Amino acid sequence: MRLVTMMLLVVLLAAGGIAGSNGDVLAQSKGPVVGGKTVRGFHPLKPLFRLFGLERERPRRPVLREQPPQQRLRPRRTEPVRPVIVEVPKEQDARTVLVMGDALAGELAEGLVATYAETPSVRVDKLVIKRAGLAGEGADALADRLRAVVQGREIAVVVVLIGSLDRRDIETANGVAAFRTAAWDALYARRVDKLLRAARDRRTPMVWIGLPPPKGQAKRADFGHINDVAKASVDAANGIYADIWDVFLDENGGFTSFGPDVAGKRRRLRSADGVGFTWPGKQKVAFFAEKEIARILGSSGAFAFDGVEDDPNFIVLTGRTTAPETDLAGGDEGNAPVVDTPQYQLIVQGVPLSGPAGRVDDFRMVP
Repeated sequence: MRLVTMMLLVVLLAAGGIAGSNGDVLAQSKGPVVGGKTVRGFHPLKPLFRLFGLERERPRRPVLREQPPQQRLRPRRTEPVRPVIVEVPKEQDARTVLVMGDALAGELAEGLVATYAETPSVRVDKLVIKRAGLAGEGADALADRLRAVVQGREIAVVVVLIGSLDRRDIETANGVAAFRTAAWDALYARRVDKLLRAARDRRTPMVWIGLPPPKGQAKRADFGHINDVAKASVDAANGIYADIWDVFLDENGGFTSFGPDVAGKRRRLRSADGVGFTWPGKQKVAFFAEKEIARILGSSGAFAFDGVEDDPNFIVLTGRTTAPETDLAGGDEGNAPVVDTPQYQLIVQGVPLSGPAGRVDDFRMVP
């Protein structure tokens, strides 16, 4: 009988609990409720549950690990990327613009390709060596390569942008010329002149693009010095030097990565290294280069020079020098002077007009 009573008690407790004498509720998975709070981990009949195999394993609570606070992501400023440039078919006699230099010249060439993409009379080619410079050992080889290109092809104009890697000493057979010394300046000017002569051997005009201002005060001073030496040599050879320094500075004359693009909208123009260009920057430097190229090729190459043997800055008013025109461009014939008129006497006969009576240049009263 005692065993049956014990079993009934166990069954009742397993079915949902039994009320104690003090009104506390006993639960299988929870302890008694004392003062409105559940005392966990306590049960008076736990030994009987073990005896009859009725003890259940409590489900383990998941351990909540504290997650680190997520950082707020700032929205990135989107800048225009390089679009897909589709060039129109070029004419068979299209003028070739050869861009030569280091990595910056390659970026300039991209901008010029986009500039002349819809101009069938002008094509852009490049002779770009990313690690090229005039202070290294390969300076003479650069001049030889340029000479070979202009001798083997019809090049209308050479555009040079080089010098971003020339902040270093120049080694020669007689020693080392330290950067920014008088000896260095003389050697560097001589190498600039070799490039100019390589193009002039075939009477090919050259446009020299100055270096842009880089990030960093020391580097900016060095780039400015390289520009000064190169500009002096280009000016002495009657070449065209395009100064793009100021257009990439802020209103206080300091470095800035941002500025107006060719459409006047504020954009990021310089790359993260503070030397190269973003796509809007490439377009901007190409814009200023094209202005100088137009002095040689004319408006989009429509009035390109052919066979100009002297200063390439010479302006041919009759259009192409190989064209049969003999009159000035746009010079329509006006009315011919009528005989026995003051106009006829002045233009045809060369007789000066008489001044008004009484004026100091009226010599009719002079005996």
